[in-house]
Amino acid sequence: MKTANLLLITSACAVLAMLIAGQAAAETPSISSLIFEAPSVVGLGDEDDAADTPLATEATPPTSPWTSSIGAGLSYSQTDGITVGANLNGSFARNDENSKWETSLKYIYNFDDNEVKDNFGVIQTNYERLLGDHPNWLWLAQASFQYHETEAHKTRTKGFGGLGYLVSRTDSLKLLLKGGLGVSKDRNGNSDVIPRTLFGYSADWRINDLVRLTSDASIENDIGAYSEYLVVLEVKLTITVSKLNNLGLDLTLRDEYDSTPSPGDSWNQVWLTMGLNDSF
Repeated sequence: MKTANLLLITSACAVLAMLIAGQAAAETPSISSLIFEAPSVVGLGDEDDAADTPLATEATPPTSPWTSSIGAGLSYSQTDGITVGANLNGSFARNDENSKWETSLKYIYNFDDNEVKDNFGVIQTNYERLLGDHPNWLWLAQASFQYHETEAHKTRTKGFGGLGYLVSRTDSLKLLLKGGLGVSKDRNGNSDVIPRTLFGYSADWRINDLVRLTSDASIENDIGAYSEYLVVLEVKLTITVSKLNNLGLDLTLRDEYDSTPSPGDSWNQVWLTMGLNDSF
């Protein structure tokens, strides 16, 4: 009897030990194993192997050559008087090792005393491509179309082609001198197609990680009457507000001068705009 009792106790202890061991081996499945259908149990010695699995490695997507931006804010303009209003702007660009194509749109609207003081918009596109055998030289093409409700010429269309020389092409400063030939045409006033020369520059100065200054200027002389010309100058200062959200504060100055304006038009027009810009 004692032997039977001892045998029963021994058997019970063995069964209890087996149950405890089985409970220790049966771990609760992790949340990641339920979502990704990974093995439900990962031993302590398998952490290095798990880190090498495709699930633990995130593939880095290739950088897209396309970028775009959109912004809005306040505007200040000076023609015959001083007015304040609003502005909208947007752009998209494609950059690779040998070429750059950028198209931008700017719109300014000022309204005061039940009268439109400024209703101005310009869309412009520029293409530049390096010459393979001469890395500091490039050929370029650019075109623009602008509308101004309060000016007599109403619309102005321009197109140019030519060559450019990169005086500087460092990461912090890119400076391009350019020249070429093209035409311009106004809807009203002198509505002839006017052949013109083009001389100017483009600059992109990354002052630091948060501040960037860009500038573009050109003088466009009438080939038939060289003393008559158009001048366009634009300077933009961008201050990064949030790197995480690609949010920046833009301050832009645009100046257009016409040496022979149509009757009723302004000789010189200045627009100053300020606003937030989101890049994506």
